Amino acid sequence: MHSAFPAIALLASARAALGAAIQIGDRRAGRDASAQEPEDAARADLGELADGLAEQTVRLRLRAAVGAPRGPAAIAQAVEDRMLLDDVGRTLAVAHQKLLSLYPAVDAALVEDVRQQAGAARDRALAGDPARGLDSFAAAVAALTDRLAELA
Repeated sequence: MHSAFPAIALLASARAALGAAIQIGDRRAGRDASAQEPEDAARADLGELADGLAEQTVRLRLRAAVGAPRGPAAIAQAVEDRMLLDDVGRTLAVAHQKLLSLYPAVDAALVEDVRQQAGAARDRALAGDPARGLDSFAAAVAALTDRLAELA
């Protein structure tokens, strides 16, 4: 067993606990991502999500440009890549829910594209080599980010 595995397991556990705590806090505050929302609230949230996706896209593009490190840094970078892709997937999943609140006023193709890219991000996070094709994936996310920002 590699010496980094306990640290990675601890990081994954802390990340899962934080995600659960955020969801519980949201529910207690009366926010439910799966519920229909008023149009103005959904649009405002899409603006914030687009800003977050823009930051994540920059990180994706940097990773694609830098390439994979070698040696001990490779494990840390692989974990970082997977967490980034998981974050992108989560952000897109929330954006999908917001778009559903705006449907049919928004293009059905956009709603479907966001849903598919959310799944693709999560699939990449679990893939054997999440960095393969990262530049084209980042470009697709950037295009969606632009479309989401226009709706805000």
